[in-house]
Amino acid sequence: MTAHVAVFVSPHGFGHAARASAVMEALHRRTGARFELFTSTPRWFYDESVEGLYRRHEVTTDVGFFQKSALAYDLERTVEAVSSLVPFHPELVTGLALEVRREGCSAVLCDVAPLGIAVADRAGLPSVLVQNFSWPWLYEPLLEEAPALAPLSEELDRWIGLATLHLQAEPYCFADPRAHASVLPVSRPPRRSREELRRELGVGEDDKVVVLTMGGYTEAMPFLPRLEEMEDVTFVVTGCRANEVRGKLRLHDNSARLYMPDLVRAADAVVAKLGYSSVAEVWREGRAAAFVTRADFREMPPLWAWTSERIPGFEIPAADFGSGSWVERIPELLRASPPPAQPLGGAEQVVDHMLERIPALGRGR
Repeated sequence: MTAHVAVFVSPHGFGHAARASAVMEALHRRTGARFELFTSTPRWFYDESVEGLYRRHEVTTDVGFFQKSALAYDLERTVEAVSSLVPFHPELVTGLALEVRREGCSAVLCDVAPLGIAVADRAGLPSVLVQNFSWPWLYEPLLEEAPALAPLSEELDRWIGLATLHLQAEPYCFADPRAHASVLPVSRPPRRSREELRRELGVGEDDKVVVLTMGGYTEAMPFLPRLEEMEDVTFVVTGCRANEVRGKLRLHDNSARLYMPDLVRAADAVVAKLGYSSVAEVWREGRAAAFVTRADFREMPPLWAWTSERIPGFEIPAADFGSGSWVERIPELLRASPPPAQPLGGAEQVVDHMLERIPALGRGR
């Protein structure tokens, strides 16, 4: 009988969905597992990796931060949103636990979202938590400014401590003593060869291609005319306000179905908001990158420390991103020696740990 796994994924950006998709794909390939997916991240994003392998249940599983843009959050609205979910309403947890049991799930996989751990606990099922940070850790420096976050953070942290299997995925922000193990960066695999992808983009093997992405959010980009002036480089830009082609400038809005691991493979370099999935995908393919950092976000220093040691490139402070002062350094980025590709990422290691801790998952085929 095919194993069923419930999956609870934070909708905060697409990075959590990308990491969960990678684990789901690896677990299905190894065991034939199928999934009951609880999230509010759009269906199309999961269809890029695991189409036909899951049933989606529209649920607000997590909040994280209320984002005003890719580089700014609203603390007051964050507190309001978290307060509406935490502590988890007993009716919500009980209803989801009944649904998980009714679907025959044998485990609950959570990417950051502690609601899944609460549901697993109520359903009497093992829970697997994969994360590179926790919301309580990110909220900690904000408690003086937003004291209402303190009891909410404590409640989230209590559930984190109850996970049956707690895995930290590199690059993780802090070493949680409750974690059972760490794994390599987790990213979705590319689906096609570099040559095929470049043919689709209409660029030659020796042409220079740079991908610019802000991780699923729309951000003002007044520097686009400067990119257009660089006639020897093709720029593929996501998070724009509309789809448009201007010479070698390819602009895509957030509704465009772009599979980012394929774009990274096709590119020579990447400019991106510093975030987990971008780092993991660039690391896997062995590309140079310039990453946009946020001074007001606790995740940035440890994430940048890990990245700067392993991925050639440079940092773009958020305050400098809009000005485009970094554009003149694109040739430098393209000259950087690429690091080695890493064909085996952390998704396989996550599955190894799951099968060791929850043997019933391996008896699915």
